[in-house]
Amino acid sequence: MDVQERGIALVTGGTGFIGTHLVAALTQRGNRVRVLTRQHESAVSVQVATVSLFAGDLAERPSLHGLCDGVDTVFHCAGLAHTEAQGNEDYSGAQWRATVDGTENLLEEAAGKVRSIIYLSSVKAMGEGGEQELDESSVPHPEGAYGQARLAAEARVLEFGRRHGVRVCILRLSMVYGAGCKGNLPRMIAAVDRNRFPPLPETGNRRSMVYVEDVVQAALLAADNDRAAGQVYIVTDGKGYSTRQIYEWICSALGKPIPRWTVPPGLLRSAALAGDLIGTVRGRSFAFNSRALEKLLGSAWYSSRKITEELGYHPSCDVERALPEMIAAYRQCHSS
Repeated sequence: MDVQERGIALVTGGTGFIGTHLVAALTQRGNRVRVLTRQHESAVSVQVATVSLFAGDLAERPSLHGLCDGVDTVFHCAGLAHTEAQGNEDYSGAQWRATVDGTENLLEEAAGKVRSIIYLSSVKAMGEGGEQELDESSVPHPEGAYGQARLAAEARVLEFGRRHGVRVCILRLSMVYGAGCKGNLPRMIAAVDRNRFPPLPETGNRRSMVYVEDVVQAALLAADNDRAAGQVYIVTDGKGYSTRQIYEWICSALGKPIPRWTVPPGLLRSAALAGDLIGTVRGRSFAFNSRALEKLLGSAWYSSRKITEELGYHPSCDVERALPEMIAAYRQCHSS
């Protein structure tokens, strides 16, 4: 049965970066879509004839009454990003309430109503394997509250599927990029543009990422293919990038010359240790410390072979090709 012949597709987080792209794709192929939103004003961009808005909050169970009535497939994109909880003294608690309790509230409302649930999770639920490429068979070792909450929410979704006979699928997304995205990559673009990003050495590290439209592709494949039932899939663009490689591409896309010198690794490590010491003395993290250095030069490398082989997923873009549109969006944002 074609998706457009089924019931409503519910998208939580439908006003976010991934959610807006998913809603657009669903409407383009004829789906009726319901978007859960806490703030009606933030959903203006997704209001079209085939999209309805449902005012509610995953953290407030009573507000979800009727959310899943008539819904066939749930695309659960909502969650608390790292930046949204920064500065919160109860960071772990905030992550757990938004991600785990929020998912449980959604599942309670979905029980006995929906046919399938696609949960867009994160590779953070697995942790980072260093130089080792991780796949779905790797034992998860999530680092920090965000990854721990994601892994716990995944377990709730999988158990719900088994208990209620609902088709569920987990998509573990690597870092998502595209025009208008937030996070480390746009911050790196801005820093390079302002000459505030050091020319890092080539360390051969590998970091996995995925283009936002390919996240949408994976979500639709998981919804349409019964083989996805009960499965966990990692989603990447199939490449592993070094930070130096991305730095050079950003310089080129910005029209900046690539420096012929690099910062020695030893100097970076010394600066990171100094940052650790400053953070210890003042009681809060310093901007550049060992953790920040690991993010720059360490690896977080994942395989998406399983979803390619089982569902026919094929990435359509990579970072180098996406950078011009990202930089165009960055310049438009900063010129207004």
